[in-house]
This record gives sequence, structure tokens and C-alpha cells, in this order.
Amino acid sequence: MRLTDHIALVGSGDSGGFSLSHPLDCHVYLVDGGDELALVDAGNGLDVDAILAQVRQAGGDLARLRYLFLTHGHYDHSGGCRALREGLGLQVVASAATARWLSTGDEVGIGLAAARRAGLYPESARLEPCPVDVVVADGDVVAVGGLSVTALATPGHSADHTAYLLADDAPALFSGDSIFVGGKIIVQNLPDCVLSDYVMTIRRLAGLQIARLLPSHGLLALKRGQQHLLAAMAAIDRLQIPGNLAL
Repeated sequence: MRLTDHIALVGSGDSGGFSLSHPLDCHVYLVDGGDELALVDAGNGLDVDAILAQVRQAGGDLARLRYLFLTHGHYDHSGGCRALREGLGLQVVASAATARWLSTGDEVGIGLAAARRAGLYPESARLEPCPVDVVVADGDVVAVGGLSVTALATPGHSADHTAYLLADDAPALFSGDSIFVGGKIIVQNLPDCVLSDYVMTIRRLAGLQIARLLPSHGLLALKRGQQHLLAAMAAIDRLQIPGNLAL
């Protein structure tokens, strides 16, 4: 599903999504930099073929896929990492904490063990260990063909969370699970979901000037994306917690 000249939605689950791939997938985006392509997040890995079919449908050549950017390690974002890396030879890009958990298959670190106990995933759901090829810190820039993608450390939803800012004529924020349309967030009962960190992240994101807000679940904002960041900040300024996105 082409969204802009440079961005397509190629994966999405059923819960607040577009039902393009496995029902438990997050949104998966394709970034088209011309000579090179990249994916943002990997889905849970239970229907990678559906994601690749959507890449082709959006006009993407699998031979040009070079990078896989991960926003964080939660299973609906990272479970497909190994299959995509091995099948396509992608370079996986992630934060140091995400890299540590993925490379060792740490299901506690990524929250999968707790999510299985809560019934959010089937008992058969398992994280396949996957190396991370490019470890990014806050402010690092990765070129995808003629486009530039900047990593933004955005802890709160999880300790390892990273959003990605695509420099373009209409800047786009791949916000992962940090912030959503309507200024909503996702606070979960997990050890590394820290509200004080989330507040700092919201303050930081509200200072950006973006046109497009492309989160990992729910609706997308292809114009006026900044207003959703400001809505979350307005709640913080009222000493409130932004609304929690229902999944």
C-alpha cells in the first residue's frame, strides 16, 4: 500500500491495523530510497511471505532491500527479524539494548515471556536469535539510497525504544510504539515501561517539526503529523497521562 513516493505500508495486523499480514503483526513500513530500500520493523515472523508480497505489490524490488530498522524488541516488531535477515541478506539496524536481547534470543528482555503468560501470544511463539549488524545511538544517521534516516532514542514504552526520522520534503516520523495518532501512547505493565522516561520522550518528540506520523499500530497521519505530538504534550502539561491506545 503506497503512502507517498518514498513510503509504503507493507505489513499490518488485525488489531487497529489494516490486516495486510499476520493478525498479530505491527505495522511494517517500506522506505524507498531509489537505489536502496529498507523496512521499518519486522512483524512477528509468522507470515513473512505476506510482508514480502506487499513489498512487491508496492513496486519494491527485493534485490534492493538493504536495511531492516527495528524500533524495539517486542515480539510483534522483532519476531520476523531472523527470517528477513537470512532470507534477504538485510542489515539489521537497532539500538544497543535491542541488539543485546535479539542476539541472545532473550524472551524476558523483549517482554515475550510475560506476553505469553498474559495470553497475548500463543505458547508456540518463540524468538529466534538474530544478530544486529548496525547498532545505532541517538542521533546516528543511516543513508538509504538518496534518503537519510536519523535514529532517535525514545525510551518509555520500553527501555530500548528507538524512533526513526526520515528526512524528506515532508519529514516523516516512524514512531514505533512511542506515540500514536491522537496523541495516544502505550503504557504496559512491564518492568522497562517507565512513565518518567515516557514523559521525557514526549517532550522531545513534541519539539520536532514533522509532516507525517507513522506509528506501529492504528491510524496513520500523512499530513499535519505534528498536531498529534502536540496533543500528547498538552496532556503532559495538564499534569495528565496521554490516553492509552487500545489494541
